Amino acid sequence: MMLAWLKKKWASPRSAASLSAAEARISSEGEPVLAPIGPWALYLAGQVAEAEQATLAQLAIEPDHPDGLLVQGLIALERGRKVDSLRVLERAASLHPSNAEIHVALGQALLISGRGKKASAAAFHRALEAAPGHAMASLNLAKLALASGQEEDGMKLLQSAVTRDPSLAEAQFHLGNLFRVRGELDPAEKHYRYAVSSRPDYVDALVNLGSLLKDRGRNEEAVRYLEHALRLKPDIHEAAFNLAMIRVNQRMWEEASHWLQSTLSTNPKQADAQYWLGNASMGLGDAATARKAYQAALRINANYVQARWGHAMAQLPAVPQSDEEQNNAVGAFGKELDKLKAWFRVHRPTDAYKAVGAQQPYYLAYIPQDHRAVLSQYGELCTSLMGVWARKVGVPTPVRSTGSKCKIGIVSAHIHEHSVWRAIVRGWVEHLDPTRFEIHIFHTGTGRDAQTELAARRATRFYYAEGDWVAWAKVISDARIDVLAYPEIGMDSTTVRLASLRLAPVQLASWGHPITTGLPTMDVFVSAKALEPQDADANYTEELFELPGIGCCYHPFALKPTPIDLTQWGIGSADRILLCAGTPFKYSPQSDELWIDIAKRCQPCKLVFFRAKPEPLSALLEARLRKKFEEAGLSFYTHVRFIPWLSQANFFALLDRADVYLDTVGFSGFNTAMQAIERCTPIVAWDGQFMRGRFASGILRQLGLDEWIANSMSDYAALVENLCASSARRDSVRQQISTRRARLFSDPYAVDAFAQKVTSLGRGI
Repeated sequence: MMLAWLKKKWASPRSAASLSAAEARISSEGEPVLAPIGPWALYLAGQVAEAEQATLAQLAIEPDHPDGLLVQGLIALERGRKVDSLRVLERAASLHPSNAEIHVALGQALLISGRGKKASAAAFHRALEAAPGHAMASLNLAKLALASGQEEDGMKLLQSAVTRDPSLAEAQFHLGNLFRVRGELDPAEKHYRYAVSSRPDYVDALVNLGSLLKDRGRNEEAVRYLEHALRLKPDIHEAAFNLAMIRVNQRMWEEASHWLQSTLSTNPKQADAQYWLGNASMGLGDAATARKAYQAALRINANYVQARWGHAMAQLPAVPQSDEEQNNAVGAFGKELDKLKAWFRVHRPTDAYKAVGAQQPYYLAYIPQDHRAVLSQYGELCTSLMGVWARKVGVPTPVRSTGSKCKIGIVSAHIHEHSVWRAIVRGWVEHLDPTRFEIHIFHTGTGRDAQTELAARRATRFYYAEGDWVAWAKVISDARIDVLAYPEIGMDSTTVRLASLRLAPVQLASWGHPITTGLPTMDVFVSAKALEPQDADANYTEELFELPGIGCCYHPFALKPTPIDLTQWGIGSADRILLCAGTPFKYSPQSDELWIDIAKRCQPCKLVFFRAKPEPLSALLEARLRKKFEEAGLSFYTHVRFIPWLSQANFFALLDRADVYLDTVGFSGFNTAMQAIERCTPIVAWDGQFMRGRFASGILRQLGLDEWIANSMSDYAALVENLCASSARRDSVRQQISTRRARLFSDPYAVDAFAQKVTSLGRGI
């Protein structure tokens, strides 16, 4: 087969088209050919055997013919006869010093034969002397310059090459690489596109263009180029890895896992791929596979701090399959955290800060135990590692502003339609008095909608798309905020990294993720009296401040329900609908027996759960419940349904049809409970030990509906049975909610209390 580099670099659409036209002419004329196609054209067209025959014929007639010698030398080189190739091409160059193609071929032969870059460069320069601006000679000299670190010379030569021949794909490709390294993404993309247009099978260009588009957020376009590259070359792991990263960013964990396993099948010694496979596996709820992947990454690179961190966090399963697995997880996490602390203390890696926020102990909050001690250790480790980074880069010590207004900063990735925005942040943004406060909103996420625009209009200053967490740290520090508020800490990586730094004189957290942060950098935890148990201070490492009532100004959706056909999921008109609207990880194995007891008591009924994304987590919960029902001798299908996630209007229609909304045990749902109240759906609530288990019960107490709050599993089941047994009782509860619910909605009183606290904190009172 013809030399690959030659076919890619010299052959052009024009040469192939000329050959095809000539062949068509010969075929149609059907007469003897007086002027046969030359050996050089045949060789460029990839017809090596024909080119060899034509070369022999040509050289038999004219031993010094330039094209004949050129092709003879190239065929010898292709077949590994380097000495013969050099002899022929050197003779050809001597005989035909003005033939640029021969000098280029000689330069390539010298490189392949190991004769050195200097001799090769001399041959390419002779080609330029023979044909100034010769594209192939310029390209080859550019590659030599780049290999020697002469970037500017390489850039000029490449630009000369594409000026002479814009279809020279490799030159376009290298220009794309140079511009990309410089951060000039528009010209980089332009040159990659030229390369792919000239050579649609140019795998490296397809991969780099796809990668660039991924980095620019044009994911689906990137996917097309990367998948095309993989069709051409299935074992190219760079393309598979980039596809995986796109799906990771989209939280499409199944596809991400597929592509990561694909890239590892061609090269298992990729620490990054193993690490991200660990993350994808955690997204799928497969903690065991995640731990194996993190360990594989550490075997490849023992100093991979993110993988070491991830392995500790992966002790906590998303949807544990038994009480034993869940209970063991807490101890395992504590032990791995101790190991982490010891490892960082001994090794002191310079990039230790990169571990913070790479993964978080998110699922710890869903285990109904006291985690203050272990989260305190976790928080101290986070702030210690981030503190080293802060001192190294010189993050300034924050000082209070000198203006007449208190400057409050709100840092969140959820300044859009989201439970954190609706429950907490919107009330602050709408009701903090602009004559008393400067409101600086730092929207660190990517979501943007009408609620984002509302926030931007209300804010004194709205910050968005500032870059990575390092850029955000500088932006926040430069803003000189008096009180920096984090509505949640624990749900995204940027937030926990920023929260682990001291960027304002006073910093507070709130209950978007309703558990102590453990971070010494958090001074205050803002909660609510109606949601906290007695002596709640003991549950926090921060100073606990309880706002009155439910602690927020919550606005109802005021949305008209859209009717929904429940028969499509096998829910009949006679079925009592018991709505279980929590995400899968809110359902602890400890409460499985409760749902079985309720199903037995309330027949005919359907316990309606949701297939939340990622769906594998719902599948884990469904499998666990199915097993428990079968062990109890109860038909799972008769009593349980898992249905797709619904639109808000459809969910409201389901709330209207539901007989009872069942609060999750151990980790309650605030927003879903408030939506049930909006639709006057009867609720049975669990009174948890900690704030995170008391949302629905706190809401019911505010409405004076304490009788529907349970303190034991048997009480809970009995209350549900009580409601199911009497439509009149359900109607009475609906009427009570209807007449009292207004007290929960759109009340700025809690925001006023929040404003007073922020003012005192900001002024150091």
